[in-house]
Amino acid sequence: MTGFALYPIARFFMFNPLQAISQMPFRAMYGVARLRQEIVGLAQDFWKDGHWEREPDNLDGLDASPSDVAPPPVPQKNRPRDDLWHAMPGEISEKMWGPLCVTPGDVEITEELIVPLGINKDMNILDLSAGLGSRLRKTVDEFGAYIDGFEPDAGIAQRGMELSKASGHGKHVIIRHYDPMNLASPRSYDCVISRETIYRVADKQRFVQSVAACCKKKAQISFTDYVVDPECRDHPAIAAWMEVEKGANPPSLVEMAGLWAKAGFTLRVHDDQTDYYMKEVLRGLARFLAFINTVDPTPETQAAVRKRLKTWTYRLGAFQAGMKFYRFYAMR
Repeated sequence: MTGFALYPIARFFMFNPLQAISQMPFRAMYGVARLRQEIVGLAQDFWKDGHWEREPDNLDGLDASPSDVAPPPVPQKNRPRDDLWHAMPGEISEKMWGPLCVTPGDVEITEELIVPLGINKDMNILDLSAGLGSRLRKTVDEFGAYIDGFEPDAGIAQRGMELSKASGHGKHVIIRHYDPMNLASPRSYDCVISRETIYRVADKQRFVQSVAACCKKKAQISFTDYVVDPECRDHPAIAAWMEVEKGANPPSLVEMAGLWAKAGFTLRVHDDQTDYYMKEVLRGLARFLAFINTVDPTPETQAAVRKRLKTWTYRLGAFQAGMKFYRFYAMR
């Protein structure tokens, strides 16, 4: 894998991320030592090529600081099994991206998707990547709009709906599981929101057409996704990522515009936010490193963490090989 400068992690560990990560006192119980080794390996992939020549712009506000690092845990023998960390649906993502967040930059990026829509209480909104629904519930409180939240991960959808009910939003922020290849809704929407969805849908045109079928005549679409243009598609790192993350196959910018044009939408905005997105990913890795030092995961959670780390290892390699992260806005 090619190198990527771990700028936020370097700030987090006061300069050399690999050295500091290697020296962190991780728990050795229940295989956590192996997780530590794999996280260090992930750091090595981005450190080894020496991309450490200058500080990036706009580092102010990084929440990965020495004060965030938990103190070394006190060794405890014969801890009871019910004291282990068994991650709830979406919880591994939360430990990376923040409370109730399941994608990098969740709060800020979702806010940026919502702002241009001009939401008011008379609108119906469809979110195709609802996650745990935190930002949707806030939107209802702010504007009084009705929101349907669809989420492709069944466990996250169930937990998100439980959170909506517990917070009194059960009737106005409904979160349900769905299959993107069989999208259907009894309601028509003024706005549709989506985070990183199209890149992993097999029949992209069918999916976009099904989204369009749920929309009103003057509907707006605000979404983010991965993009790979033709000159980068054959890069070995991108091919390796698509092999690991089954179903991943991002369109090019031209293809993305064509998908929506055939569905009657004009793509008005295509904003390359790759640099910001990568900083958020690396912030998340730093946050997770601090957290994993304080818990003993169950074997099931260890396996889930390893799978997540593997996916991000290859995904970050794809970004280094030319894949981009874009914010899009389209109107009918």
